Amino acid sequence: MPAPAASGSVWFFLVKGGPVMIPIIILSIVALTIILAKFWELWRFRVRLTKLSQKLTALILDGNLTTALRTCREDATTLGRLFESAIRYRTQERSELTRRLERLGGDIVADLESYMSALATIVGVEPMLGFLGTIIGLIKAFMNWEGMGEQITINVLAGGIYEAMITTAAGLIIAIPYYLIYNHLVTRVNTLTRLTEERTDEFVDLLTEVKVKEPTRHAL
Repeated sequence: MPAPAASGSVWFFLVKGGPVMIPIIILSIVALTIILAKFWELWRFRVRLTKLSQKLTALILDGNLTTALRTCREDATTLGRLFESAIRYRTQERSELTRRLERLGGDIVADLESYMSALATIVGVEPMLGFLGTIIGLIKAFMNWEGMGEQITINVLAGGIYEAMITTAAGLIIAIPYYLIYNHLVTRVNTLTRLTEERTDEFVDLLTEVKVKEPTRHAL
């Protein structure tokens, strides 16, 4: 038979926490996966935005409209389509062009915010699962007390109280740092959104100031 879990070990607390610990741990793993994926995604987006905007700026300054459009198409992302639209419709009125780019910008923001609502949901649910475990543990403790009457011992009560306290602690231990990380990710998303708007405005200003060497019909 396997040796019982040592007091103070992780497995000991998982077992003592009862069945509510299962969804708490599963959701914590899902949240961690989302967090790692978002950090990677946001870092890649910032790098791609910087490199693409710098490359396109250099091409436009050189008058290479066809190459700039091809570069946007090869990027094959919403960001590439945003810059491509800026080039293709640069002759439109600034207000109309801005509305067109804002629609594509909305798609970019949606991509940046993907899975953030799921992460926020997990952060909110984890403490509630902990409180649910607390209620279940206390119910078990009082049921044992009622069943054993005057023969109740502290060891019997301790089982329910263990479950009550451990699940609450587990829910909060997971939710608090994830809440801080979630807010950090929200800040990064907002920062990247503003940065994209700035890069797009700068690129549109450049298109209106620089005369490209090739006419639009040759580039399409």
